[in-house]
Amino acid sequence: MPYIYIDKVLNELRDDLISAMHAAVERELHGGRVDVAKLYRSFNRAASGKVANPVWVSEKCVSETGSGGTKKNRRGMGSDE
Repeated sequence: MPYIYIDKVLNELRDDLISAMHAAVERELHGGRVDVAKLYRSFNRAASGKVANPVWVSEKCVSETGSGGTKKNRRGMGSDE
């Protein structure tokens, strides 16, 4: 199973995610205050809509071996942390 470098994926999807973030903030900003949980849910829905279909990312976002990463980068992928 290939590893993904989420920071690189997020960077490649930057424009779509920024657009989704703006939409979420506009929906959830009330009187200068934001409920963070609602903002996250709103952003998640907006971002999912922006990339609802699978998207191609460059080869630099995927590693078949998972080598070259630090423990921090592999957290949650079977490491002992």
